Amino acid sequence: MKMKRVLAKDTRTALAMIKESLGDDAVILSNNKIAGEVEIVAAIDYDVKRETAKSSSSFSDRLSANLNLIKSQGSKNRRPTKPSNSASELRQFSDFNSSRQTATIPQAPVNENMARMEKELGLLRLLVEQQMSQTQSQNQNNTFISAAALKVAQRLELMGFEKRLIDPLLLQLPTCDDADQLWEHAQQWLQDNLTTSSEGLVHKAGVYALVGPTGVGKTTAIGKLGAQLAMKHGKHKVALISMDQQRIGARDQLRVFGTMLGIDVHHVAGFAELTTTLNQMAHKDYVLVDTSGGNPFDPHIQTLVDGLLGVPHEINIYLTLAANSQSHSLRFLMKHYLGQVKGVVATKLDECLPLGGLLAALIESKQPLAMITDGQRIPLDLGYPSSQQLVAHAVEAQLTQESGSIEALSKLLHSAPENPLGPSDKASKQSLPTTNSNVGSLQDTPNTAMGLASYRSH
Repeated sequence: MKMKRVLAKDTRTALAMIKESLGDDAVILSNNKIAGEVEIVAAIDYDVKRETAKSSSSFSDRLSANLNLIKSQGSKNRRPTKPSNSASELRQFSDFNSSRQTATIPQAPVNENMARMEKELGLLRLLVEQQMSQTQSQNQNNTFISAAALKVAQRLELMGFEKRLIDPLLLQLPTCDDADQLWEHAQQWLQDNLTTSSEGLVHKAGVYALVGPTGVGKTTAIGKLGAQLAMKHGKHKVALISMDQQRIGARDQLRVFGTMLGIDVHHVAGFAELTTTLNQMAHKDYVLVDTSGGNPFDPHIQTLVDGLLGVPHEINIYLTLAANSQSHSLRFLMKHYLGQVKGVVATKLDECLPLGGLLAALIESKQPLAMITDGQRIPLDLGYPSSQQLVAHAVEAQLTQESGSIEALSKLLHSAPENPLGPSDKASKQSLPTTNSNVGSLQDTPNTAMGLASYRSH
């Protein structure tokens, strides 16, 4: 069945349009007035042999009958009567057409098709209203002002950034119709709003403590730091302290680290005992404190931070979080401990894809990134990347992800400077380019800072 809806200034013109579109066998389904015009909906059933009804006399009879019906309906509409539903009107048309012995449409198919049309029109209206509301909000915020900005927004979403950060970012970008240039501005904005430590976590002699949830890699990070400090400054200058009384094997793990490295390891049960131990270790230049983990949203970590701040020794406290955690959890914890800790240590970067969640949490919380870890090797897999390196690494990880190569991803997320990615391993950058191709590895900076380039080998 084929249906046709026409709008004309009068009924005669509308019927002529119906005849021209559907032919002589068209059946009028409805007739309404809309904004001073006549609306007629008609249909034709292709199952009927149209050749049997192609006579001018039949068309004129049917045309006059339809005109009489429309006139009678118009006079009824002028009288105050109860509005009739569409189903009754369809039955009236069907009965009338069957009395004229013309090609008619069965009642059930008409009702089914009309119901389907109403449903489709409803869905179309909902889609248009939704699009209009989004367009209005976007115009008010002046966010997606061009196709280039929309393309940059899509790239940022693929990198793992949420809309709550993308919209303010796009508002800060200059007006530009070139997607490549706008992408460079977007990466520069990310670099300018990321705070990283060029000196590293351990930049001078003192006491350093890592706090954070269970399983984020605090003990492993302590072992890596202790190994690098011992190799650079000497074993007698470094000591490790464990405050973890909850995790099974925590003491043994740190003790094994100390035995392998030849570093003194002490275990304390509380802050009073920690104070006593620190007094006894005044001759040590670098003291690293490993704390117990727990539920990140319980008061346990806050109690640890408050207790460490209350010790009569200057302790540099760093919040340790796994990069592969949920972005809203990272953001909440970073904001909560802002001003209480010196910065953030991001672990497990080799297990995190994409990296936008970590970068967004750092930008929104304004916490400085002090150190990263990207593997389990001691003393390797430790770094102090600059904001430029971090953004470039996040972009390359997303592009490598698009290529779908698990081997390339593995090499990218866990690669040492001595073994840079070759041309065959790098992702094909088909879309938007990165800022600079010579930003280096995430692990270049710690080698320079610690003077341990010769030790970074497999």
